Amino acid sequence: MMGMAWVLVAGLAVLAITIVTVAHLALRGSVPAERERLLQALSTVFRALADVVRALRDRR
Repeated sequence: MMGMAWVLVAGLAVLAITIVTVAHLALRGSVPAERERLLQALSTVFRALADVVRALRDRR
């Protein structure tokens, strides 16, 4: 079971890197109002990813 958790965490890490890359590309050409909305959305996504990791950690 522990091996499966690491696979999931690694997948989440890859997902997080992909999200950051896409956000970086989106932020380069955006106006300040769009940047604020994008950063708030990113914050929500990363909080959700952190909740998943916490849930996996607490499940042990």
